Amino acid sequence: MAERFSEWLEAINYSPKTRVNYTRDVKVFLDWLADNTPVNSIAEVTPAHLQQYQIALYNFERHDEDSDRGSSPTVREGFPTKTAAAKEKTETRRLSVGTQANRLAAVRKFCSWLLGEQQIAYNPASTLQLPKQQHRLPRGVLTKSEARRLIEATPVVKPRDVRDRTILEVLYATGIRRAELLSLTIYDADLQTATLRIEHGKGNTTRIVPLTQSAIAALKLYLEEARAVFAHEAGQVRLFVSTRSGGPLDDDDIVRIVRKAATRAGIKKHVTPHTLRHTCATHLLKGHADIRQIQKLLGHRRLSSTEVYTRVELTDLHEVIARCHPREKQR
Repeated sequence: MAERFSEWLEAINYSPKTRVNYTRDVKVFLDWLADNTPVNSIAEVTPAHLQQYQIALYNFERHDEDSDRGSSPTVREGFPTKTAAAKEKTETRRLSVGTQANRLAAVRKFCSWLLGEQQIAYNPASTLQLPKQQHRLPRGVLTKSEARRLIEATPVVKPRDVRDRTILEVLYATGIRRAELLSLTIYDADLQTATLRIEHGKGNTTRIVPLTQSAIAALKLYLEEARAVFAHEAGQVRLFVSTRSGGPLDDDDIVRIVRKAATRAGIKKHVTPHTLRHTCATHLLKGHADIRQIQKLLGHRRLSSTEVYTRVELTDLHEVIARCHPREKQR
């Protein structure tokens, strides 16, 4: 049933990552039903069972070797609690609110599909409320000086460094997501029109984003002098390729490239590929870009997702007070 659900998600154009996550989370739920309730059929599931599952997710304790989305705890793993000796060796934490919400969202979508398939007479998840998530400010946003140092600390002598610097330039110039960067092909970068085509954005959407002059120069150098050194596979069209295999890069490669650049630049902040996305948006906003233009650049479906960048940091408030407050001006 979970596999059929996954096929349906593919048919309605959900991204591969979402399909994997939803299918896995549905299997976790089905395991939980089997081990913690007397139901013998999905048609017997009630809102009370879903509330019970939501509480189980809230109370579940994961340990420092677990990850929110990596190893999904099944009920056959018991929503496990370790022995006292094991707990002393590992840090125990509850699932984040975001992870709880994601797992419940998968179940809610699953129940909606079941109703459409006439597997159930009514939707028991119709009244299921997802936990409220706080809108937090992005962490570790780089200053303009740090962003420049991050990029310029990577030389452009060896082909591998040329590739890495190009990746940094593109991430900072466009604010695209890591998965979007990995999906780019050589046909998506149009240096003549200074644009980048994001073909497989979040929600499988397509958008066109502009490139900065620095990003264009970096891409030109990479395509002319570096990419052909690594791209040995016949018919390989991915824009950024591995120096080892000549095939596509993966998530860990991009994380490593960004962290290596941060170390070279002497930046102590925790810098990830998503940091460059946050940094791009923050710097555009401080440069008086319109919030809806930033929304379009980042590929946000809802303006509320972009509005998080309008919450100025304390350092910005200090500058405003120093410049504008009457009592401050008396100094």
